[in-house]
Amino acid sequence: MANSIQKMFCRIACVLAVFGASATAAAADTLRCGNRLVAVGDTKAEVTIKCGSPAWKDDWTDEIINNVNTADELRVSVDRERWVYNFGPNSFLRFLLFENGKLVNIATGGYGYDQAHPSIKPCDGDEIKPGLTQYEILQRCGDPSFKDSRQEERLANTSEHSKRLTITRIDEWTYNFGPNKFLRILKFENGKLVDIETGDRGF
Repeated sequence: MANSIQKMFCRIACVLAVFGASATAAAADTLRCGNRLVAVGDTKAEVTIKCGSPAWKDDWTDEIINNVNTADELRVSVDRERWVYNFGPNSFLRFLLFENGKLVNIATGGYGYDQAHPSIKPCDGDEIKPGLTQYEILQRCGDPSFKDSRQEERLANTSEHSKRLTITRIDEWTYNFGPNKFLRILKFENGKLVDIETGDRGF
């Protein structure tokens, strides 16, 4: 009898474990806005209806070139957008990636920001780290002293007859943190910080 009860509890525990694992996996591909659920595969219109407009948008284009230098050469463009949702300081930032208007990825960032009562803590540049988005840096440090922007085309072989042409948007922001700090020159690729350079002493 005891063995039967133990086996029954084991089966129940295994079922709950499988169910829990499935729920966790599903949660990685979903975002809840009130009582509405956003999932991979939703369109930009559906996400906007469910969650409202995002706090920030980035966009760029990748172009796939198949059968290069032949009569059958084919170019396919992929328009990408990254949306940032900020639900306040008690919730995590959510990053939504769209390809040609369809949601393909949902990622979670650090804690959000209180838009009604912005932080008055001065930014000295030490909290700027590669990987942050432009939105996160604006929330932490405010507007830069200077902005510059350009596009770069990068061609890479993906197979013998196929190449990927990536049109990358490059943004450079310069922050001046005063005479006791050096200028910080931030380089972004498609809205994400990839490099930090130090300039002359600030003023």
